[in-house]
Amino acid sequence: MRRARKPECCVKAARSTLFPLKWQATEPRRGGRQPMSKLAAYDEERARALLRQVAAGDQIAFQTLYGLLASRMYAFLRRMLSNQATADEVFSDALYEVWRIAGQFRGDSKVMTWALGIARNKALMAIRAAGTVIHEDIDEHGEFIDSGVPDGYEQYARKELQEIIARCVGRLSEKHRECIHLTHFEDCSMAEIASLLGVPEGTVKSRLSHARAQLAECVGAVIRRRKDEL
Repeated sequence: MRRARKPECCVKAARSTLFPLKWQATEPRRGGRQPMSKLAAYDEERARALLRQVAAGDQIAFQTLYGLLASRMYAFLRRMLSNQATADEVFSDALYEVWRIAGQFRGDSKVMTWALGIARNKALMAIRAAGTVIHEDIDEHGEFIDSGVPDGYEQYARKELQEIIARCVGRLSEKHRECIHLTHFEDCSMAEIASLLGVPEGTVKSRLSHARAQLAECVGAVIRRRKDEL
């Protein structure tokens, strides 16, 4: 017999019980949870051990696991979601889901990759519900830029090129934009991206190659057009 789904009010009540304090990504007030910049460095072996304890209902283990996962999970969501309030809500939902389905972790990927997959699915649900698009912060596009401009113009040129890249990334299809996002801003390997998206590694490589080609063409076209306008 199919189990009835819990009403949303019950889910929220359970989440409030599990998270008696607000899970914050910014500097907390005095007495609050420690800032993400000071959370523990990620360790896969420790994360797996903690997740097994979480699956058994250990809330203390979950708080420790939070220290390993939270910083990257929140940064990942802030790059996907332009609205901070939405990102905060999705972050809380994703954390609760990690707690709720900890026992379903199969062990065929890193715990972090698995947690990011949960965060991604929650974010995509929020994006589709709001009818918005994935957000990319232009300040995160620096690694695409090769510096070769004179010292007085470097900052201006860099900012302008970041804006062009951000605009071109926004023009990619969702599946191609996501591959760029995961590769360049989340530093995920091909195997991790394949696990996150549920597709073969060859598909990831193909999408990434196509996305980079489209980006190069778009950025080049915008730069040429701006030069012609000078």
